[in-house]
Amino acid sequence: MTLSVTAASKPKRGKTRERVGLALAGGGPVGGIYEVGALIALDEALSGVDLHELDIYVGVSSGAFIASNLVNGISTSQMARIFIQNTSLAHPISPRVFLTPNISGYLRSLSRLPRALSDSLWQYIRNLPDAGLMESLASLNTIIPTGLFANEPLEAFLAELYSSRGRTNDFRELARTLRVVATDLDTGDAVKFGDKDHDHVPISTAIQASTALPGLYPPVEVDGRFYLDGALKRTLHASVALDEGADLLLCINPIVPYDASLAGKDGSSQRGKLTEGGLPVVLAQTFRALVHSRMEVGMEKYESAYPDRDILLLEPDRDDAKMFFTNVFSYSSRLQICQHAYETTRADLRAHADTLRPILRRHGIRLNARALKNKNRHFSDAVDVPLNVRQDAMRKNRVTNQLSDTLDKLQAWARS
Repeated sequence: MTLSVTAASKPKRGKTRERVGLALAGGGPVGGIYEVGALIALDEALSGVDLHELDIYVGVSSGAFIASNLVNGISTSQMARIFIQNTSLAHPISPRVFLTPNISGYLRSLSRLPRALSDSLWQYIRNLPDAGLMESLASLNTIIPTGLFANEPLEAFLAELYSSRGRTNDFRELARTLRVVATDLDTGDAVKFGDKDHDHVPISTAIQASTALPGLYPPVEVDGRFYLDGALKRTLHASVALDEGADLLLCINPIVPYDASLAGKDGSSQRGKLTEGGLPVVLAQTFRALVHSRMEVGMEKYESAYPDRDILLLEPDRDDAKMFFTNVFSYSSRLQICQHAYETTRADLRAHADTLRPILRRHGIRLNARALKNKNRHFSDAVDVPLNVRQDAMRKNRVTNQLSDTLDKLQAWARS
């Protein structure tokens, strides 16, 4: 874990109350799991603040999923039980929520296939001898489904989760500010669901739009417009929280490019060329490098644009092989990823304790050194789950776990 600190060069004076915000980037299910582990560590280590009672929340993609749970009063421990340990009897979750095939999209494509083939053939015959076969077949692109997986199950799960007593699926009923960022497909502009122009959209629908990663999930229609993953415009959208008045902003970004030249220096991972991992690894590195470079540019600007704010950014290390080589849709590795994030966050807080203390003190927050003392602590120690409940939940989730293992085996087979 890497902790970057942007301390206010001109701290505000005389404010009666400091506003604390949280900005969470995306990264698929693994990114969200990583954020849960980091948040559990922060929840334990920061005294004087509750992560589900902050002033401002901004989420992008899977970060929107986590931020919206927090603002709805779902604690980090509850999220661990629901999404990591599968020990929530009230809200069980399965890989189907994220990995249900987009059957309706496939069927629509098949229904358009005969017409598309006939149009392509006629185009080829009409333009002979100049037309090429591949050029004529280009019109078949229109029948390719816009997403491999359906995202309606995620929206339905969240709508039910937020319908529980004390929670809401309506931005306007929240006690605190929440912004879920998505990208307008037709304009390329970032849209902040939850602001005055978009607060009528259900939170679950906003998350569905923000997590619609192109190619994997279809665009989401809202009020006649179509939206995609919010990370297409920016990675973190931390400025949204700063513009909303956050004096201290906690940021977590799970996706960083991998530096193979650093790997193996501490004996924790093997060095090697990324090309040996094939096309998936090359594409993963390309995507990470693109989105991370944009975030670095933004973070550099914040220091001059918001000189009176403190910003703390948590990210995986550049040689973190566990985060890089774990498939972003791997569900069965959730326990290991959560623990990894928990451990590395705690280690980074210990290493930067002297720097953090005066910054946090400005906002009425204290770094709890005692909570960080035990280096062998497991994230489950912070999640109070009675053994009999845990065993009962494991029995009820046996089919879910078998499906998760099967999906991961299929992913491994596809890579080979």
